Amino acid sequence: MSLTMTVDHGRGILLARAQGSVTADDVRHHIKEERNAGGLPLCELIDARGSHPEFSAEEVRDIVDVLRQLGRDSRLGPTAIVIDTDVHFGMMRMLEMLVEDVCQISPFRRMEDAEEWIAQFSKRPA
Repeated sequence: MSLTMTVDHGRGILLARAQGSVTADDVRHHIKEERNAGGLPLCELIDARGSHPEFSAEEVRDIVDVLRQLGRDSRLGPTAIVIDTDVHFGMMRMLEMLVEDVCQISPFRRMEDAEEWIAQFSKRPA
C-alpha cells in the first residue's frame, strides 16, 4: 500500500504518508479506510513528498465523485497535502477547486505551512 495512516481521535487528526507510486485505486482504498476508522470528519495531514500520483484526469473526477458522495452522509474534515513537485502541486490545486463545495483540500510545499493551516481547524481545549 502506498498510503498509510494513523488516526488520533484525541487530537482530532489523521496523519497519512504517501510513498512511491499512488494510483486512483490507492486513493479510493485510503478514503475507504478513513471512513471505516471514523476519520472522515477529522483534520487530515498527508505527507506526499517523494511520492508520485499516477492517475488520469478522468480518475481525478472519479475521486471527486467519491468525495461528493461521502460528503452527503458525513462531514469531511479539512485535508492538507504536502507536495514537492510543481506538476503534483498543480494536480492537487485542481482537486482543491473541484471539491471546494464539498470539503477543504489544500496543497502545500512545506510541512510547516500545512501544519499551521491544519492547526486552525484542530480541536481546541474547552
